[in-house]
Amino acid sequence: MGREGVGRGEGGQRVLSRVGAVGLVAGLAVVGPLLESALGGGGRGWVVGMLLMVLAPSLVKAGGARFHPLDPETFVPATYFLSAGYAPTLHLVLSRSFALSAAETSGFQVAYLGAVGCALVCTALSKPRAAPEERSPLAPELLPRDWAVIAAGGLGMLLVAVWVAQTGIDRLLSASYVETYQHEQGKGLLTAGWFVVQLAIVHCAARVADIRAAGMKVPWVLYTALAVMVVLFLFNTALGRRGPLLWLIASVALCLHLSRVRVPRWWLAVGVGLIPIYAYAIEGYRSQLGEGAEAQLASVQAGLSRLDNPFVIPELETVFGTLVIMVEQEPPILMYPGESWVNAVLIQVPRPLWEDRPTSLSARYVWWMSPSFAREGGGLAFNMTAEGYLNLGYFGALLQIAVVTAVFFFGPLAAHVGRMRDPLERALAACLGSVAYNQFRGELASLFKVSVAFLISAALVHVASALLQHLRDRARREAPRGWRARPGSTSGVRSAGGTR
Repeated sequence: MGREGVGRGEGGQRVLSRVGAVGLVAGLAVVGPLLESALGGGGRGWVVGMLLMVLAPSLVKAGGARFHPLDPETFVPATYFLSAGYAPTLHLVLSRSFALSAAETSGFQVAYLGAVGCALVCTALSKPRAAPEERSPLAPELLPRDWAVIAAGGLGMLLVAVWVAQTGIDRLLSASYVETYQHEQGKGLLTAGWFVVQLAIVHCAARVADIRAAGMKVPWVLYTALAVMVVLFLFNTALGRRGPLLWLIASVALCLHLSRVRVPRWWLAVGVGLIPIYAYAIEGYRSQLGEGAEAQLASVQAGLSRLDNPFVIPELETVFGTLVIMVEQEPPILMYPGESWVNAVLIQVPRPLWEDRPTSLSARYVWWMSPSFAREGGGLAFNMTAEGYLNLGYFGALLQIAVVTAVFFFGPLAAHVGRMRDPLERALAACLGSVAYNQFRGELASLFKVSVAFLISAALVHVASALLQHLRDRARREAPRGWRARPGSTSGVRSAGGTR
């Protein structure tokens, strides 16, 4: 980039420096409030401003403007829009007066501030793509790292199997949707196995992509491990949970994108089009969970037949409704500003070690909103923007979204755009990025829980890989000289990419 703030990107495009790009986005952020005032309120200005904040990072990204659903500059702002901006935008479009209510407008204003924070971070941390010829640092052959990942995935499956055995498979499959989560209470260590399995699946997918890119034959062990772990992961769907499978697919797609695999846009378009069908089908299925296969199938068919407007997503309606309630009523569920941020760390202490650990913000909200529903074990979709607002008002909403975007969602993905890194790092970044939509509509404590689970999974793989590498090196040293490197074998030669 030149001192004038303009440089050359991919294909010779003229691109702004990061400082210039951030300044431009900050200037565009003023458009929303100006239009809202000029158009007389009703949320019309916030809609235009929100859409500008969603598009801006892709327009001023490092390397030149580009819109691709899996580019971090496009993916992360879009997930925020879904969690906080989709519902009010739809309300505005469907309203006869083309205006939101006063309460909805107030909520949308807070959501807009979150979008500004997200857009500024995505613009500031954007990186140009690495050269297409850059390859993975790992050798294109079966390595101790691969066995470590497979072993970690096996451990994750074992943890889940222990949870299923303790609960009882018949009891799980005959339980209601809420009861399946109640069966997880106090068994966080066992159910964390799902995160280990997801990371292992994504790592194996990255290794398959790397080995194929090098023109080598993919070992059958990787394909077998992938198939077994994916089949197990589908058990989540049998329990009426639609999210885990979607996040797995998203994490694999993001990781392949970071691995320089060209995913056709029409594939992505078809996938996005199938998501609502899948979501509504699972919604109907889980409403009759535990009532038998015939009742569940009939519920799915009835739910799809009663669908009036496929664009109305009940889940997102509830999330935005929570934000509106937080802004309008400001429920007294915090003792001091920033309490939920402090508790997000304290809640990570296992309950057996701290029986009276703090209660999550979403749990407090349910007890305040509907005590009877809370006593039944029910929960309500929360909103990270609402949490920020409840802690520090308008500034808190902008701050919380900006920080979590930088640290958990966009930052890790962007770090792998400009350089081809270790597949485990790519898998970890993709897993964190894939839950952006889910966690934008959650709370900080939940995001910490998911992130800690993925980080521990990655650390487990590192330790197992180092141990296996040590054992292999020791075996080579102790082997007779003639066995260390047989003619035509690469097992005793460290490739240019290295072995791990």
